[in-house]
Amino acid sequence: MRITEDEEELKKQMDAVSKRLVKVAFILIIGVILAQFMLQNDNIRHWLTDVEHWEGEAYR
Repeated sequence: MRITEDEEELKKQMDAVSKRLVKVAFILIIGVILAQFMLQNDNIRHWLTDVEHWEGEAYR
């Protein structure tokens, strides 16, 4: 079976998109891991989120 130029170009584009998607997924996973580690530190958690300020207060 012979591959036409259009099919070859499409294959190259799909390979490029696949590589970018893998990079984006890797960066997002690293970001989630870093965020989890940062949220374990009290000082950083206080700076990132206000949820602890509301903890224990009665719902009005």
